[in-house]
Amino acid sequence: MEPPIQLRHSLDVQFAPTIRSLAPPEQHVTKGTSLTLECQAEGNPKPIIHWSRQEGPLPSGQSTQLGRNLTLEGVDRLVEGTYLCTADNGIGEAASAAMTIAVEYPPEVTTEKGIVRSGEGDRVELVCVVRGRPTPEVSWTRDGHPLQEAQVDTKLPYLGRRNDTAHLSFIHAAHLSLAHAAHRHILTFANVSEKDFGAYVCIARNTHGQRDAVIQMTGLPKPPQVTSSANGGESTSYTLTWETESYYPITEFLVKYHKSHLGDWQNNHSVVMAGSWETVSRKVELERVREVKEARRHHLALTLTGLQVATDYVAVVRVRNKYGWSAQSPHFTFSTKKAMAVMQTSSGGSWCSIPSSSTTLVLLTLIIQALP
Repeated sequence: MEPPIQLRHSLDVQFAPTIRSLAPPEQHVTKGTSLTLECQAEGNPKPIIHWSRQEGPLPSGQSTQLGRNLTLEGVDRLVEGTYLCTADNGIGEAASAAMTIAVEYPPEVTTEKGIVRSGEGDRVELVCVVRGRPTPEVSWTRDGHPLQEAQVDTKLPYLGRRNDTAHLSFIHAAHLSLAHAAHRHILTFANVSEKDFGAYVCIARNTHGQRDAVIQMTGLPKPPQVTSSANGGESTSYTLTWETESYYPITEFLVKYHKSHLGDWQNNHSVVMAGSWETVSRKVELERVREVKEARRHHLALTLTGLQVATDYVAVVRVRNKYGWSAQSPHFTFSTKKAMAVMQTSSGGSWCSIPSSSTTLVLLTLIIQALP
């Protein structure tokens, strides 16, 4: 008797992928630490897992990354966001799981302007940009003393008469107010007075530390910027021009200059090093003060005389207003006229001689520059 015939059939059932996260849906991690995100997928065929981030590229700079795991090393706030692990096997729709990473870190404090120049009666804003997690608490000091709550506008309405004590208190408080929009912390002065000038520090604190930043509010002039050409047009003089910003009239200026360090190449072939600073100070005339009383940008000039021919000099400038002297301008290098002065006599045209005190190096330079 023949054995029975047996048939076996294999059924391969394909199905769309599913995926689940093996990490919590939201994690708070400390800056500088590392963490690994992991997902597990099922499906037939075996799904391929890739990682992406909703906010943009992954910290590596890639748009996607393959693998069951994603490791983030030395995290900072730039890696924050929602990470997606997505499984795809070509059957049906791809499946995704999301994990959100929040990085805790000490406060980071910057200022929009480190120095704010102002004048009496102006409205001024001092701005600190503060980031951190947990959200930092921010306080302010002026010249080392805390700004008390009583000094800051509480925005409480008052409906009494304009000439009573309570209204005057409200007006005084409104002189100084605090606001907070996103990461910007704004200290606003509605009507600046001289007593408001000083060093303001915004201090940010959270559980991971404390940071601060300084904003200087001042009535001093801005350091001058020289505007004249570096190449002078006169042999023994030079007109130095500069400009500065000041909310108050410039009452005085000070110019210091000396020959640059290379000096002249003397007849004995020795290098003359730069000497001590020559100093020139001038009061600004009352008429000039009245002219610029309402201006914030001031243009001034000084002609330096008794200079040497074809010589390089270095100069710095400071200016003064009613509150004091500005910081020094950047060093500015200029030179007296270097083109060779030649002339012909009426009898037939001999060249004028170069003074014997001129240097060999300068002589060669002048001759080259005089060639057509």
